Amino acid sequence: KRMKARAPPPPNQPSAASRIHSEHKSTAETAVISDQNLVSMKENMINRLVDFTVVLPSGVEQKWTVQGSKAVMDVLVDLCSQYHLNPSQHSLELKSPGTQQVLSYKPNTLIGALDVQTVLLKEKIPEEKAKRPLPRVPEKSVRLVVNYLKTQKAVVRVSPEVPLHNIIPAICEKCEVSQEHIVLLRDGITGEELELTKSLEELGIKELYAWDRKKEPNRKASVSSDAIEKEKTRLLGLFNADRSSSK
Repeated sequence: KRMKARAPPPPNQPSAASRIHSEHKSTAETAVISDQNLVSMKENMINRLVDFTVVLPSGVEQKWTVQGSKAVMDVLVDLCSQYHLNPSQHSLELKSPGTQQVLSYKPNTLIGALDVQTVLLKEKIPEEKAKRPLPRVPEKSVRLVVNYLKTQKAVVRVSPEVPLHNIIPAICEKCEVSQEHIVLLRDGITGEELELTKSLEELGIKELYAWDRKKEPNRKASVSSDAIEKEKTRLLGLFNADRSSSK
């Protein structure tokens, strides 16, 4: 019997090592192309002309164009030179277009590498000047005599230029009167109620009567009683004066 011919050998296939080498080569080539594209993009950004708006410390806006390869610090020096300013006393605040977000940068960062639309040229505030508090203007105040509870007196130092309703808390604290129950009267004789929207200067007074509606329910009786006490004091003074003159 005739023997069957052997089957032809399979076509040559690359070995596993050859396939891995080829894959690595392809990945490396792709990475090189990506790096080249990235470098090319950066070069285009750096070499381009950058247009932006400069806002000067005075608020005036100016259009500027610089080479993208210029460092931010150099841009500051150029701007200060143009407008006769001291670079050491000024700084730049860079803002992106659209959102106007403040961009972070280093002095040697190239302006072309940043997406800049607005550049604020700002004056630096010296630390001593920033920390030093503004001098306080002494507030004008006067001694206000407050009569209350018929025979009681208290002295409160308040501003004569503010409305009466602003000094009610100080009066209530001094006289131990509730703000809900207090009524301010010109005196204890006439019982004239004062306008709380006016100041002591406007009313021309430095003394008043604080009527406590809770402790002195009868306003007329309180006023009359206070008037009687003041009249007694006045008459007693006159009597003593007469006795002294007769001697």
